Amino acid sequence: MKKLWKVKNLAADQWPVLPGIPNLVLKLLGLRGLFREEAISEFLNPDYAKLHDPFLFKDMAKAVERIRRAIEKKEKITIYADYDADAITAAAVLWLSFKKLGVIADYYIPDRFVEGYGINLDAVKAIANNGTKLIITVDCGINAVDEANVCRTLGVDLIITDHHELTGELPKALAIINPKNPFDKYPFGYLTGVGVAFKLVQALFQVSSLKIQGTEKWLLDLVALGTVADCQNLTGENRILVSFGLKVLQKTKHLGLKALLHTAGLKSNKYDTFTLGFILAPRINAAGRIKHADTAFKLLISEDAVEAEKLAEELNTLNKHRQLLTEQITSEARSQLELQTNKKVMLAHGADWPKGIVGLVAGRLAEEYSRPVLVLSTTDGISTGSARAPLGFNMVEALKSVKDLLQKFGGHAQAAGFTLEAKNISDLHGKLLEFAAASDLVLEPILEIDAEVAFDDLTWDNLEYLEKLAPFGFGNPKPKLMARDFGLLDYRLVGATNQHLKMRLQTGGQILEAIAFGQPFLANNLLTGGKIDAIFELTSNKWNGNMEMQLKIIDLRSN
Repeated sequence: MKKLWKVKNLAADQWPVLPGIPNLVLKLLGLRGLFREEAISEFLNPDYAKLHDPFLFKDMAKAVERIRRAIEKKEKITIYADYDADAITAAAVLWLSFKKLGVIADYYIPDRFVEGYGINLDAVKAIANNGTKLIITVDCGINAVDEANVCRTLGVDLIITDHHELTGELPKALAIINPKNPFDKYPFGYLTGVGVAFKLVQALFQVSSLKIQGTEKWLLDLVALGTVADCQNLTGENRILVSFGLKVLQKTKHLGLKALLHTAGLKSNKYDTFTLGFILAPRINAAGRIKHADTAFKLLISEDAVEAEKLAEELNTLNKHRQLLTEQITSEARSQLELQTNKKVMLAHGADWPKGIVGLVAGRLAEEYSRPVLVLSTTDGISTGSARAPLGFNMVEALKSVKDLLQKFGGHAQAAGFTLEAKNISDLHGKLLEFAAASDLVLEPILEIDAEVAFDDLTWDNLEYLEKLAPFGFGNPKPKLMARDFGLLDYRLVGATNQHLKMRLQTGGQILEAIAFGQPFLANNLLTGGKIDAIFELTSNKWNGNMEMQLKIIDLRSN
């Protein structure tokens, strides 16, 4: 779908003024809301000491005291996790921390295909019957009102650690640690499930008599993995956690992560958010999407190198299967959406589509069509769906507007899950279209550009400064640059299935390699010797021992 190109506007007299920093970088800092020297320094130089005190959560002291008492009395503790990468890394962080505190905690991860997401009553009863006196949730529970009441009835204390939006009344739990809790005043609202679990660990280690405060830093590789996997805002505390997590990953002590890196074919120790989000996270997620998330959890806590290699290979195989299923279901769903291109909200559904895949498909198609997309799988008259939406459209609020049709829902502004009776799908779509009609969502997709640059801006000095803006991700994306009138020297399709477009571009006095991954259609209407305008990321590529500057093409137009 053709996109409008729009350069972000920030007048030169509004840029920060700092000597020694190129104008291009000054504009990019300004676009990120960074104008004061102190704020810019903090952004460019993340400092672990600048993390907020975990006891700023209003219920943190209560949670820590209850856990301390459980350890003292040797009560059974169960960690209740969801099944995605954020939840699995959160469970591993908590489990490994309890082990360091001298406790072997139990854990429970629901089966996506049988139990669905979040806490469920049958599981709570089974956990209680097994002798647990304290349940600690990770990445779930904020809307578990009935389940919290059952815990109280059974004499089980419940500590909820979560980061999802509250959709109704607050559960009556012993303690709730959630930056999205409207009754809490924690200063950073974008922590992930693993980020919240890590804050609990920080607090536990602070008050421990074992003098282990500070050793929680060795868990930051897991924290970074879960944070990037969950596509949360990489500013504030998340930027610090991911920055240091990438450093820890280079010398990780976790055999499971070492095995996963090896199985994925990564030989370098120069890791970035791409490594986390597109290589490691899909393999961790594949367990819960295709089989059971237990496999990924066992990998992350493994202390046996042979076991870790075996589990990593299993995840790799599951991920390949997941890729094939994703392609198949995406194609089937896209054929339905092609009939809805005039609608502000798009919906596709199929019988027995794999429930673990619909979220991936919704995300891919929401990006492709630049509007909210819901993808549902129906089995025995019940539909389970995932919804993804672009910035500016709150998916949780949209689902709240149709909650009378839903059996269950929850999530974030841009990503949510829900279930309903299949007979109500048409009504659901109709009401969501009414909700969207009242919003200012535009149908025509817009590709926002950070800055238009001249050819003499494409320098190694500028690239070095751009790399200092990392780690990149949601909230701090890689800068998208645009330049006009590149000379197209030649082009060709590359890759096993000719799925990538490679070009050589003339930029005044230099020749640059450029590549458009997964967009072979951009070759349509290209003419060797002609001119093109391009939107790109400025990167480098190491090849045969040589480092060369490269443009990663996002979109282009022939002149």
